[in-house]
Amino acid sequence: MKRKLVSCASALFFLAVFNCKRDKPDPECRDASCCLPFFNAHVEYIQDEPVSLTGPPYFSDYSLNFSRKFPSRPLREGYVSDRSGICEKSLYKIEGFSLTHKSKAEPDSFPYRVSGKLVDWTEEKLADLPILTLYIDKIEKNN
Repeated sequence: MKRKLVSCASALFFLAVFNCKRDKPDPECRDASCCLPFFNAHVEYIQDEPVSLTGPPYFSDYSLNFSRKFPSRPLREGYVSDRSGICEKSLYKIEGFSLTHKSKAEPDSFPYRVSGKLVDWTEEKLADLPILTLYIDKIEKNN
């Protein structure tokens, strides 16, 4: 009886330790696990989009201004934005990049190209507009 109990306990231990489907972040961020997964939902992956960079001391947080509006396929008419926050987990990737957009006026140049996972805030909003956040995979200066 003791042998069966010990073998069952060890089998349960190994199943728990070597379970292949543990709660690992999704590398493609389909579930927004790269950027506050409880409050965001994955919208789309963007690649080499022209952007301008804003941030302190002109604004409270770092953000990106796109040359066009996102999401590419909006849920409903008018549900688009040309501005995005930057996920905290990827803020280190903008170190060394100078701010290019210093006022609330529309940017006149988009000196950087960015690729990454765009997510939308799923909680309550004051306006029926997307609140986008970007997890940056790659950012580079335009040639």
